Amino acid sequence: MFAKTTFLSYATTMLDLGFRTHDFGRKFKNAEEIGQLASSFRKNACLHFAPYKVLDDAPKPMNCDWASSVKKDLEKNSVRVAVLGCYINPVHPDPEVLESELGKFENGIEVANSLGAALVATETGSLDPRNVRCEDTWSDKNWARFLKIIERLLNKAVKNNVIMAIEAVADKNTVDDPVRMFKVMETFKSPNLRCLFDAVNIMPIKGVADFYSYYDEAVSMLAPYISAMHLKDFVWADSMPNYPFAVGPVKKGNIAIGEGLMPWKTIFGIYKKYKVDNVPMTLENFNPQTLPNSLEYIEKTYAEA
Repeated sequence: MFAKTTFLSYATTMLDLGFRTHDFGRKFKNAEEIGQLASSFRKNACLHFAPYKVLDDAPKPMNCDWASSVKKDLEKNSVRVAVLGCYINPVHPDPEVLESELGKFENGIEVANSLGAALVATETGSLDPRNVRCEDTWSDKNWARFLKIIERLLNKAVKNNVIMAIEAVADKNTVDDPVRMFKVMETFKSPNLRCLFDAVNIMPIKGVADFYSYYDEAVSMLAPYISAMHLKDFVWADSMPNYPFAVGPVKKGNIAIGEGLMPWKTIFGIYKKYKVDNVPMTLENFNPQTLPNSLEYIEKTYAEA
């Protein structure tokens, strides 16, 4: 049995908090089960929802009737999809595989409104088909190719009145730092293209010398474009499989928030400073057994920031 939320001794904020659904660690029979569990931890929870990772009956491709039924089932427990997670490699080197990947994302765009999803989001991929670090990923040739792919997906998003979002992953993906993310946003200047900000993923794998300076600059630059966030933590590791060229210590960023080294009081203060703390924030890599502790940590740390 999963732990249930208990009475908390602090006043909860109006943070729009929720969960990456597949971190609950199992598939569900239907969306109503997801809503029941999510709402048992936090009322009015928002979700980062990847259908094929959490539902037994998610159709391929997804369709609007199915998406509408998911939305209604979640609403029974006042839960909603904030981010439709579409896990693709948008720069996959194999043209046939790439077309399949882009088709998955476009299918997500097609059903997003029926699902009630505010965003359809993806990371930005690597030229290595395993989606690991590859130096050619940052070549001018791949950058130009990536922008054409974003243009294609964005046109689909505009046509469907949907917002798509991309997430930066440091030292691995095409968009790997705040500057590259800003360049993409400024290239298109579209209200249908936004940034999913993950403070751990956007941090270089070797860390930063000054957390405040790094994140103050990053958030001030990207604030107009940030429409969702992930919350998690990191520790140091000797090596990481997705970064074969890196020599430890390197960032291991799959830790529940509050259980690692991230100075979240500092980060939350920066979010407040630039008024980006009102976007949906979903917890990643949490342990359902200790999830109430994670939520309490967020509320307490945010209040003190």
